[in-house]
Amino acid sequence: MAKHWLPDPIWSDEPCYIIGGGASLDGFNWDLLNGRNVIGCNAAFYLGVRIVPVTVFGDGLFLKQHREGLDEYARNGGLVVTNSNLISRFNPPAYLKQMKKSVKGLITDGLGWNGNTGASAINLALLFGADPIYLLGYDMQLSSDGRKNFHNVYNDNPNEKSYDRFLRGMSCVAKDLKKFPDQHIINLEDGTSALDVFPKESLIDHFCKELV
Repeated sequence: MAKHWLPDPIWSDEPCYIIGGGASLDGFNWDLLNGRNVIGCNAAFYLGVRIVPVTVFGDGLFLKQHREGLDEYARNGGLVVTNSNLISRFNPPAYLKQMKKSVKGLITDGLGWNGNTGASAINLALLFGADPIYLLGYDMQLSSDGRKNFHNVYNDNPNEKSYDRFLRGMSCVAKDLKKFPDQHIINLEDGTSALDVFPKESLIDHFCKELV
C-alpha cells in the first residue's frame, strides 16, 4: 500500500463512543448510537454504517476472514482503518486506510497496538480529536456464562488468559494519555468490566441522561 494514512481531527471536542466486543453489550439498544461519532472494533461493523461509521481492526487475517462483509460496509460509506503490518498479504482493497503501527503505548502519527484492537481504537479516537471518549463493551474478562463477545461472529474458543495481555496493554495506553492532555476516556459499564485504568460511569445512567 501507499504511505500511511493519518486522520484529520474531524471530531474535535465532540464525544465519541467506541464499541468493544464484550458480552456485556448483549441486548444493548444500538439505536442509542445512531447519528453519533462511533468507532467499532473488529466485528462491530456488522451492526451497519448507521450505527458504526468507522471500523478499526489490527489483525491482518481479519480482512481475509471478513472481506465480503467489509466490502459491503465500505460500499455503504463505512470507513475502515487498520494498523496491521501484514495487510499486504491479503490483497488489501483501495478503501482500506492503513496507519503506522506502534507495538506499545499511544502515538500521534499512527496507532498503538498494545495487544488488542480496543487500544488501537482509543488511539484513533484521540487522533480524531474526540472528547470525551466513551468505552462500551471493554469487559476485559469472560461473562459469568463464559462468553467473550456480544455477537456470534467468531468461531474460536474463549481464552481467558488473553485478557491479562489486554489489561497490560491498556495500562500502557493510560500512561501515555499525557500525550493528549485535553482529552478524556471514560469506561461506561455496569459492574462487568475488569478495566480499571480509566474512570468508570454507569452505562445505563449515561444513556438515561442522554435521553432526557
